[in-house]
Amino acid sequence: MLRRHCETETRLFLDKAMTVNQIRRPVPACCRRGCGVLGRGLLLLGFLGGAIGALAQGVLSPPSEPYERPAVSQSVTTNQMGGIPPLAGAGVQAPGPFQWGRVDFHPHLLYRFLYGDGIPTGPGEHFKTAIQEISPGLLLNWGSHWMLDYTPTLRLYSSKQFPDATDELATMSGKTSYEDWGLSLSQTYSSSSAPILETAAPTHQENYLTVFEVSRQMGSQLSAEAGLNQNFRSSSEGTLHQDLREWSISPGMNYQVWSKFGAGLSGSAGYDMVTPGADMSFEQAQVTMKWQAGDKASMTANAGLEARQLQGADMINPIFNGTITYRPWDQTTASLTASRAVTPSFYANEVVVNTSISATLQQRFLQHFTFEVSGGYTSTPFVGFARVEEFTNRRPIGAPAPVATVQTSREDYSRFARVSLGSTFRQRGTVSIFYSYNDYTSGLAAFAMSSTQVGMEIGWRY
Repeated sequence: MLRRHCETETRLFLDKAMTVNQIRRPVPACCRRGCGVLGRGLLLLGFLGGAIGALAQGVLSPPSEPYERPAVSQSVTTNQMGGIPPLAGAGVQAPGPFQWGRVDFHPHLLYRFLYGDGIPTGPGEHFKTAIQEISPGLLLNWGSHWMLDYTPTLRLYSSKQFPDATDELATMSGKTSYEDWGLSLSQTYSSSSAPILETAAPTHQENYLTVFEVSRQMGSQLSAEAGLNQNFRSSSEGTLHQDLREWSISPGMNYQVWSKFGAGLSGSAGYDMVTPGADMSFEQAQVTMKWQAGDKASMTANAGLEARQLQGADMINPIFNGTITYRPWDQTTASLTASRAVTPSFYANEVVVNTSISATLQQRFLQHFTFEVSGGYTSTPFVGFARVEEFTNRRPIGAPAPVATVQTSREDYSRFARVSLGSTFRQRGTVSIFYSYNDYTSGLAAFAMSSTQVGMEIGWRY
């Protein structure tokens, strides 16, 4: 009955040429360590937990590092076991081209050109287009404790089927420590209008994320921490609009078993207010670990369970995230990542259970050139929470009416492959070319798509 309801709603959706809006919640800070890491002229946000693959996937091939603009819901982590992370920015970056008092300025610029087919403007509507992206930005370091980065991106389409757009990303983070205590705070704002897979259309999103964390070192091996998150998200497509307001708390403990192995236990609890749609609450419990297996291999992982409540129904799912990295030689790096996470869907009263696996091989040669190949697979069932009385009033006389039922309303699968070749020039510049292929199949035929993209990037940072 739930699937029939979803298909009916989808037909209405297509008839009116409307799409639902993206609502994504960040992974609670149960595995986060620290609030900021400075990286090569851009503030790159890292991630652990279910963040990998759990967030709404973009259609356009992402920029290569170090210029990749992070999703606002991905919080910075250092994943250090049994210790307080170092101060943000400490010993990471050389001085910029000019300073004003204690403020250090680091400008950066990225130009990207790509040509793609199968780029969606709506379900069942795919076009070819050339896309230019221009991303100037400025990173400010205020002493060794505070950083502020602002990067706008102007996106220009050659096809008249797509409206030109301007994205924005602003991030401020700070960290300090006193004796055995560590404190961190970060605030991020982002605005984006790029096409995404879940709606098969360009979707405007605004995101505000605040993260406050406190940690304490208790002896040489044990540390404790707690995080408070506030996440406000607004998404719209056409005349439709949807908001998410989320608050969560995430305590945890870490223990350094020996110098190359650390383990931890963490939990989190949160509440989501979704408009339109029903509110939901969730709890998570996870075990984390970090292992340096010799000089060539390392592994980080976390695994646990999430319980989510919506409209009187309970949903329990295993969640995990793990990465194995192997460096047989100094110039060669191979990695394998697998993850599973639960996030609110674009659709009212639904969540996405996202399971993904990906592999990357990176080879550096002739000192300045880097070849990279990567690929992956993702399974994305949409699980609906629906009141039974919405679909039928039939039940035996005297029998208690169930409050809600939980069923899979749609199941999608995606595969991707990407190849790139990059090089550096004049110390601060980078240039690369890339090719990517994405195939997305869906339980609703109108949302299936296949896209091939080829492009180049030129960047500069100080």
